Amino acid sequence: MAAILLLVLIGVSAFWVPALQGLLEPNFATEARLALFRSLFLTIGGALIGAAAIVSSLVLFAMQVNIERMPHGLFRRLSADQKLLGAFAATFLLAVAIGGLSLVLEPQRVGIVVFAALWGTAMVLWLFLYGYRRALSLVNPVRQLNMVVRRTQREMQAWARRARRAAPLLSNGARTQRIDSGSPQHDLARTAYFQANPGWTEGAQQGVRYAVSFASRYAEQGDHEVSALAMNAIIAINSAYVETKGKTFFAYQVMLDNPLYSDGFINNTLEQLRQMARIGVARGDEQQTEQTLQAMAELVRVYLAIDYASPHASKTHAHLAAGYLTGAVERIAPHNMPDVLMEGVRLMGRCADMLLAAEGPHGITTLVQKIGIISCAGVAREDYRPVTSTGVEQLARLSFDLLVTKSQGVQFAAQDIRSSMKLIAELLMALPDAPLMSIHSIYLAPYYSATSAQGLTMRLSQLVNAVAEAPAGDVNARQVIENLEEWADGMYQTEKDLLVHAIEKRSQFTFDMIHWITAVTKMLIAVSNATACNAHIQEKLRHHAAWLIAVLSWVPDDEDTVRFVESFRMTEALFEAAVDARTRGCPELADDIGEMLLSWTFKAGRHQTGWAILQRSVYGLATLTLLVDDDTVVVRLKERITARVAAGELPDKKVRDRAAVEIRGRAASLYRKGHWSSEIERGMAQSDHGKLRPLLEEIADLISPETIGEAASQGFR
Repeated sequence: MAAILLLVLIGVSAFWVPALQGLLEPNFATEARLALFRSLFLTIGGALIGAAAIVSSLVLFAMQVNIERMPHGLFRRLSADQKLLGAFAATFLLAVAIGGLSLVLEPQRVGIVVFAALWGTAMVLWLFLYGYRRALSLVNPVRQLNMVVRRTQREMQAWARRARRAAPLLSNGARTQRIDSGSPQHDLARTAYFQANPGWTEGAQQGVRYAVSFASRYAEQGDHEVSALAMNAIIAINSAYVETKGKTFFAYQVMLDNPLYSDGFINNTLEQLRQMARIGVARGDEQQTEQTLQAMAELVRVYLAIDYASPHASKTHAHLAAGYLTGAVERIAPHNMPDVLMEGVRLMGRCADMLLAAEGPHGITTLVQKIGIISCAGVAREDYRPVTSTGVEQLARLSFDLLVTKSQGVQFAAQDIRSSMKLIAELLMALPDAPLMSIHSIYLAPYYSATSAQGLTMRLSQLVNAVAEAPAGDVNARQVIENLEEWADGMYQTEKDLLVHAIEKRSQFTFDMIHWITAVTKMLIAVSNATACNAHIQEKLRHHAAWLIAVLSWVPDDEDTVRFVESFRMTEALFEAAVDARTRGCPELADDIGEMLLSWTFKAGRHQTGWAILQRSVYGLATLTLLVDDDTVVVRLKERITARVAAGELPDKKVRDRAAVEIRGRAASLYRKGHWSSEIERGMAQSDHGKLRPLLEEIADLISPETIGEAASQGFR
């Protein structure tokens, strides 16, 4: 564009040559005056020749000094840059031409000679500037990397064109066969062409080597901006390679030994990145190591775009890149690089997300297990505990993503995530806990916390609300419901183990487990009532909810354990779950939870813990019973209480008497209003006091017949 503009200016200014001739010719009519003019041209030409030699020498020397440490092939290419050498050659020739104008200077040609000299001098100066800017561009590492990428892309495009032209010669067109739509549709002609030309990847491999050399050199110098661009160049070259190779990739098959599934170029790229990561770790260069890990993660994305010519083929090369990433992250663990390790775990989680979207739940198994193992590093070293939190975040996000995936079979992937979480939680609970700053709850919060705005529970709640509002024919809602049913299948096993373990360790994480169990139970019940949920899935969801809430029945009944667990509102949790099941139309599940509350009333209420468990449990049972407009339910409750009391499940008479007196006192004060923080108290306030008061008094009489008629003046806490 600049050259065209220059030619236009020269052409336009040529119209002024006659005027210039008329102006100058009278002044140079004599030979003496012309001799002076010729001397001026010779002087200017000689000066420009010297300037051209000096400038070209300095610029070329400076450029070679700056690029002498780069790979030999790229050094040779840049040192012989045709545009730069051509610019200096043109400068020299123009300088000679300006000096040579003195030989053709005559009075009748003085105008055209001066015109040519002026434009020649201007062009020499412009070429000096162009050469300087071109040299700066050539020594710029960003420019050099762009040149490498463009050259590799052009070479890949050339090989693709050659393969297309050779396809008719290599394909078997003698007969047309019916091809099964489910069988692989590989481009066999292109495969044969590339096998016949094994050197077709040499340019791409050279480009990767150049980019790796740039990354290593500039990372060592501390210029990580350039090393990051070098990593981007590696990714761009791999993208061009994948596009060029097309449908000639073969996926790994367990029962078939196919040597074509191994790709030398991809293996070489990943191996060079592995070596770079190892060098970065050895040098303690965290930025270089992070950039290498990020490049590996980006290659997972690139390799997921590979067309294996079969819709059911495994993403072999993406898994290979993910394996290299996992190995590199694992090798970082022994070194004191918590920030790099956290970034590595995040990248592993991101790769798992990509594999989940591309391949389905079975594609994330290995990464989930590795994330769980690496996350345990926080148990051994205190400064690695943020790594544990990061790993839990990734597992929580993957667990949620399983619910919204469109693929089938999330059950086993969900089990793998729960197993990893169980491993992390059990190892973490081996560390001492503190009541106010519970490290167990803090680092497991992204998955189990019911109060964290960014936790899994909150995201599940939002998803459940969206599904509950979806119409009956919503395909996406139906898919989420099916995924949720598989996701919840078998959940009670790991949750039971974790709850019991947390109680044994007297961990504050017990609070999170109790409320996680009740929250998920409520969500399963809510989804079972969704319009988009069919009867079969509804039955399964309620079955899973029943098994999950039954985990709370595994709480030991010794006095210390009861006192510890009740500090986390165990009685309230059971009551809330029963009320929720009743109000959502699950009477059988509500009865089961009510039976659990009755069992808790006697096994925990017999102890003098200071939490008034017996009294508050009776309030809850009575309130739950009145939610059903059936007198037989009241009769059955009194019969079960009578049987348990007769069986000696409340052996301490003082506990029975005190509880009965307080229950009667509370029955007499049902009219009192207040802002209750207890769901049981709120339920009592909303119930029919005309029925609740006599029921409470009758239950108190059943518990302690000896204190009939005695009531405390203040019967609630």
